[in-house]
This record gives sequence, C-alpha cells and structure tokens, in this order.
Amino acid sequence: MKDGLVIAIDIGGTRIKAGLLDFNGNFVEKISVPTEAYLGKEKVLSNITSVIKNFMKYKVVAIGVAVASPLDPEKGIIYYPPNLPGFEVFNMKAFLEDRFSLPVFIDNDANLYALGEWWKGSGEKANILLCITIGTGIGGGLIFKGNIWHGAHGFGGEFGHITIDPHGPLCNCGNKGCFEAMSSSYFLIKYIKDRLNEGEASILSEFIEDLTPKLIYEAAVKGDTLAIEGFRIIGTNVGIGLASLVNALDPEVVVIGGGLSKAGMILMDPVKAEFNQRVLKGIRDRIQLKLAVLGEFSAVLGAAYLAIKGMGGGE
Repeated sequence: MKDGLVIAIDIGGTRIKAGLLDFNGNFVEKISVPTEAYLGKEKVLSNITSVIKNFMKYKVVAIGVAVASPLDPEKGIIYYPPNLPGFEVFNMKAFLEDRFSLPVFIDNDANLYALGEWWKGSGEKANILLCITIGTGIGGGLIFKGNIWHGAHGFGGEFGHITIDPHGPLCNCGNKGCFEAMSSSYFLIKYIKDRLNEGEASILSEFIEDLTPKLIYEAAVKGDTLAIEGFRIIGTNVGIGLASLVNALDPEVVVIGGGLSKAGMILMDPVKAEFNQRVLKGIRDRIQLKLAVLGEFSAVLGAAYLAIKGMGGGE
C-alpha cells in the first residue's frame, strides 16, 4: 500500500506534536499541543485522542507513535514513562487501535528521532547511522539499513549510560560518570552555578537562579569565558562518548541533535577536537559528524516512516 496518509504523533512529557503525512514524508498538516501530564493519565489520553481525531477527516491508513518511555515495540506496551505519571504499564498500541480501528506502529522517541534524521535529515539514508540527542539527558538511536536496532532485550541505543568517568557524578540510572551525567544540560547548568558560587566572574552571575542553556549560549557568543569553558567541558565529554561509540559500532554517519546542539560550533568545535584524538585512526576521516537539521518534528517524521514501512511503503 502506497496511497493514503499516515498520522504520526510524538508524545512527550511537555508537548504532543503530531502531523498528517503522505507516503513521501510530506506534511499535509502539523499540530503541537500541551501534554498536560500533570493532570494525569486520563487527561493525557484524552489529549492524544483529540489530536488524532483532528486528522481523521482524511484517508488515514495507519498511525505511527513516538513516546518518551521504555517500551516493547512489538506489543506496544510502555513501561513506567518517567514524564507521564500514572501510566505505569500501559498498552498504548491496543488503546489506539481499539479507538481508531487502524494499525498502530510504536517506538521510543529517541529511536524515532534517529529514524527521522536518517529518512529526511542529516542521516543521508546511511547503512549505519548513529544518532544522539543532548538535552536534559542523552538519548540515542542506531539505524541499520533503515531499521531501528533494538538489541536483544529492547535496550539498544541507551547510549547515555556508557561510562565516561567511573569516578564522575551520580547518574539517575544509579551509576557514576555516565555519558548523560556528564554531558547533559543539567550538568552544564550545575557546572556554571558551582563556578559562580565559587566567585568566578561572569555576565551570568545575575542569572544564577534562572540559568538556562540558552542564556549560557548567549553569554558564550558574547565571549564570556565561563560560558565558553562550560561548553568546552560538555563538548569534550561528548567527544569522549562519541569516540567510544564509533570505535565499537563503526557507523557511516553520526548525527548530533537535542537542545544543546543548537549551540552549533560552540559545542561542536570541542566535540570534534576530542573525538578526533580518541577515534581509531583507520576510520577517523571516513566518519561524517553532523548536526541534526529536522528540529522538534524529527520524531514525528520517524514515527511516520515507521507507519509507512509497516504498511509496505518506505524507500
């Protein structure tokens, strides 16, 4: 089947982003609404249902779903999503199929972000694509010949929990010195705050209680030494993590996305410097290191491709 349209939806803790797309990946419509996760499970499900109903006036043949949660992509069961309180163990696939009588294809949002970049973004449909997202945590996905690599137990792509420094800060997963614990926006903000509290001079001192990555980036652009140093440390840690992953996986293309990637070369210059020192010489010049280009609808595109491929389409 290569006609009709698909609904693709990205369910995050803050916003629900969705689109109606044709089988070539062209958007017919887009929508973004608050998730309202703080109002509980039933409200979130109501919001998801309303978004999908918005597109049902068209000839829809399938639904693709990205969700910020550990899950079983075959059964469609999500497990204790950290930013969707009240869901615990829930069969999202069955819920949506029952309500809309359409086939539903579902995967983790980070995997589908990677799939979106592979299909329509910086990934160039590489045979092996490694993608990481750097934000409040480190997400990631590995795309092998257009398929998501899930691993034996569904945990493939948890790149944020490789170890950068065994004596580093405690990670939410319980280990010390994880990639995520040393390269996230949380780490950047904490580093800047700690230095400011130690008396470091910076134009950021007046924002110490309201620091954001955007403010730190703007200070770096203005030449603030502390802000530049913060991005240098983050970039160095990202370079260490990426080199370890590339040495193990040997991808053709590495795509870096997420909120911190918006810092552009302020982040990427130290990433590349450290990466080039640590990656195996035999592959250093053959790896393409790129910034993501699709923005906030990347996982929507990935969810669309998942549905299109599930219906016999895709390239």
